[in-house]
Amino acid sequence: MNHSLGLSEKQALLVKDNVPNGHYESPVIHYNGRRVSVVSKPVINGALDTTPASYTIIQRSDGNHFSKGIPIWRATLLVVNSALGAGILNFPQAYAQCGGIFTALIIHMCLLVFIMGAFLILAYCAENHGSHNFQEIIRAVLGPRAYVATQIVITLYMFGCTVAYMILIGDQLEKVGEAIESAPGWYLQRKFLIGVASLVFLLPLCLPKTLRVLSYSSFFGTFAAFFVSIVTVIKYFEGHHSGRKDFNRIEEPWTTTFSSVPIICFAFQCHVQSVAVYAELKRASVPRFGIVVVVAMTICSILYIITGTFGYLTFGTNVASDVLKNYPPNGILVNTARVTLCLIILPSSAVVVFCGRSCLDGLYVAAFSVPTTKAETDEKRQRVIQILAWIGLSLIISIYMQDVLYAITFVGGLAALFIFFYPGICLVQEMLQYPVLTLTRKLLIVLGACYVTIGVFLFAYSEVFSIMEDIKGKVGS
Repeated sequence: MNHSLGLSEKQALLVKDNVPNGHYESPVIHYNGRRVSVVSKPVINGALDTTPASYTIIQRSDGNHFSKGIPIWRATLLVVNSALGAGILNFPQAYAQCGGIFTALIIHMCLLVFIMGAFLILAYCAENHGSHNFQEIIRAVLGPRAYVATQIVITLYMFGCTVAYMILIGDQLEKVGEAIESAPGWYLQRKFLIGVASLVFLLPLCLPKTLRVLSYSSFFGTFAAFFVSIVTVIKYFEGHHSGRKDFNRIEEPWTTTFSSVPIICFAFQCHVQSVAVYAELKRASVPRFGIVVVVAMTICSILYIITGTFGYLTFGTNVASDVLKNYPPNGILVNTARVTLCLIILPSSAVVVFCGRSCLDGLYVAAFSVPTTKAETDEKRQRVIQILAWIGLSLIISIYMQDVLYAITFVGGLAALFIFFYPGICLVQEMLQYPVLTLTRKLLIVLGACYVTIGVFLFAYSEVFSIMEDIKGKVGS
């Protein structure tokens, strides 16, 4: 038998954790040449367990688990679509807040290094503990109480993202309706168009049990993102947009550039969804998922840089939070971009609903102490009820909340927690499980501490900045 931990280290762990009868489940065990992933914590009777039994089944590297699943290219498209959506429209404003393209690129690339590292940390934890989603990693690494709290935070974040995406869909389709008729009828008004898009197109994407169907639709969303970027380039070189274009020269304090960080974090935040993608990846492993991350983040960065640069050069500091709002409603090319943008948002919204639904499942089991057999029997009915309630409530809020900035303000600060804080604290906790701290493990602990510090700072800063901007806007009005 070949263990991933040395025998002395494993015995030290048993002594350290005071595990009765020496019962300990090691993170990774190779048995008869087969790799088995199990929970890496001692099993303690009476501990709070809120995970549905269907989510705690141990994954094995042999058998059908690795013969099925989504291939790398489809997993890459899923991650790309999870990260895109509203972010591609906000990037020109992020460039304006940074005070210029050069400063924005520096901040972008620095954050991208940490963002990509967070993906690999989460994949490493998911592999060690056989986790199927983000909150299961938190349960295995940080404990059941943190697991429940994280589920609530993720649910709020995913719900806020769903509302933001619906508002953006309404904004785009409303402009298209104005182009069709100067005085749009009820069938071209915002409320009706959001309802049709949500119930006819979004709802069917949310109903499947897995992400495999979404991986096919993600191809069209990625193509649509390229089209939106190309439109901003074409419109810049056409130069038909009137109005004075102001450009910042970093004459303000350098700390003002931090106001762009929440936008960048929100644009790249797909870490919660990425764990579900990793769980369904064919022959899932950290190196294979690393390929997915590198390709996906490269695609996203290219699209963000193109859209941010040419959107900023076209409108300067007058650029709106939704750059397509700056263009007139009667342009055929821009209206085509608005429609294709909805193709980006729909798969992204469906992935968001998928992750939010998995959190609701865990909270439902915890709140009502649902037996395993009953949870599995009622899974389909429960899934349909949750999705209908989720889509319906999001639709009502998005109809009456017409400014996407309110929704982004609600979820922007939480994005930094998922990108920096949670991966950092999980990395520290994982390394502390080893009784022998080598130099590499000590360096990883320092790296995890850096992630936690950055996450707490960005969360606090973005929330304070949002409150101050809201107060400033009310005083100005």
